[in-house]
Amino acid sequence: MQRRPLHPHKGDQNREQNTEDEKEYYQYGGAMGALFTSVCFIGLTYIVVEKIQSGKWEMLRVPEFPSHVGGWLDFRAAAMFLGWLGAQCILYLLPIGGPIELGSPTKDNGRRLSYRLNGFFVFMVNTICLLAATYAGVPVTMLTSKALQLLTAGLVTFFLLSIVLYAKGMTLRPRDRSPCGQTKSAYYNWFIGVELHPRFGFLDLKLVLFRSVVIGWMIFNWVNVMDAYETGHLTPSLILVSSLQLVYVLDTFWFETGMLVSREIIHEALGFNHLSLCLMIPFTFCVQTRYLVTTGFTLPWYCLVPILVLNLTGYWILRGSNSEKNNFRRNPKDPAFAKYETLPTRVKGKNLLVSGWWGMSRHPNYFGDILINFTFALPTGFGHFLPYLNPVLLVLLLIDRERMDGEDCRQRYGDVWDKYCEKVKYRIIPYVY
Repeated sequence: MQRRPLHPHKGDQNREQNTEDEKEYYQYGGAMGALFTSVCFIGLTYIVVEKIQSGKWEMLRVPEFPSHVGGWLDFRAAAMFLGWLGAQCILYLLPIGGPIELGSPTKDNGRRLSYRLNGFFVFMVNTICLLAATYAGVPVTMLTSKALQLLTAGLVTFFLLSIVLYAKGMTLRPRDRSPCGQTKSAYYNWFIGVELHPRFGFLDLKLVLFRSVVIGWMIFNWVNVMDAYETGHLTPSLILVSSLQLVYVLDTFWFETGMLVSREIIHEALGFNHLSLCLMIPFTFCVQTRYLVTTGFTLPWYCLVPILVLNLTGYWILRGSNSEKNNFRRNPKDPAFAKYETLPTRVKGKNLLVSGWWGMSRHPNYFGDILINFTFALPTGFGHFLPYLNPVLLVLLLIDRERMDGEDCRQRYGDVWDKYCEKVKYRIIPYVY
C-alpha cells in the first residue's frame, strides 16, 4: 500500500531535483487510508480500555462508555499523564545512567546524532518509585479505573504535539525533511510526519517516547499484579506472563543500542501515526495480565512449562541473531567471523552475512520476537481472541516491515541483494516463510 520514488537519492543536489518523485511516496493508501487507520487504531484502543476497566471480555458486547465528560477526561488524570511524561524527558536529559553514543547516519542529510542510552536506568527509577508508592500505601490500582481518562489525556497531548511537530518540520528545507512527508496532502504529511528526527535541544522525542510507552506497559502490569494479589487472583499463569514480559523489557533496555539501528529510529518520521501507535502500546499490551486478573484463569504446570521453553527458545533466537548482527556490524574482521560466508557490496565497508543466524533467514530476530510474543498470550488459554491481538498485529507488522526492508536493500545493494536472496531463501521463519 505504498508507492516508492522512481529513483533512489544519490546526494543533496539530486534530492532537490527529485522532490516531485518524493511526493509520490505514500503509505496506507494515501490521505484517506491514513484517516481510516487513525480512526481504527484509536477506536480499537478505546474498546480495549473499556474491557480492561469493566472486565467484560465478550467480543460482541457493546462497550459501555461514560455518558459524562468527566468519565472521559479529568484534571487529575491529565496532570498524572503530563507529569509522568515530563519526568521521562527530564530523566533522559540527566547526565547519568548511561553513555552517549552516536547513531547511524540519518536518511535525510547523513548526520550522526548523539543519544543518551540510559533507558535501563530510567526504567529502574520508574520501578523504584512505583514500588515505593505501593509500599507507602498509595492506591496504585486506581490507574485501572483512570485508564480511560489517561488514554484521552494522552490522545489530546499527542494530537497537539503532532501539530507542533508538523509546524516545526515545515520550517526545514525540503532536503532535511522526510521523503514520505512531502506529499501534496497536508493531512497525510501531518499524519506520517515531516521530520525524521525531531529534537528540542538534546531531547530526542522518538527515543524518549518509544522507551516511555514500554515503561507505561510495565506500570500497568504491576498494577494488574497488585490487583490480583489484593483480590486473591495471583495465579501461576499471571506470574509467568508478567515475569516473561518483564524479562523481555529488561532485555530491551539493557541492549538499548539496538534501538539506534531500528527502522523506527532510522527511517520513519514522527507524526500522528507513530504517536497514536505509541499511545496504543501501554493500554493494549497489558491485556494478557488484565485478562488473567479479571477472569482468574490459569493453566496447569505441565502446560506452562512448555510455554516457558518456547519463550526461552524465542529469546535464544532473538538475542543470538541480534548480537551476531551487531558484533559483525561493529567489527566484521573479528576472528569469530573468519569462517562465515559474506557477500561484498558496492557500499564501502559493508558486507552481507550469509552464515550463522543470518544464513537461516533474512530476519531471524523477527522469528524470535514472534515466538516470544505468542508465549505472552498462550497462558491465557484459547477462550478469548483479545489476548492474541497484539501477537497477531506484530506478525502483520513484521511481515510488512520485512518487505519494506527488502525494497530498501534492493535499492541500496542492487544485484548483490538478489544474490543474497538466492542464498538466503527464507524471509523470517526458516523452511516456512
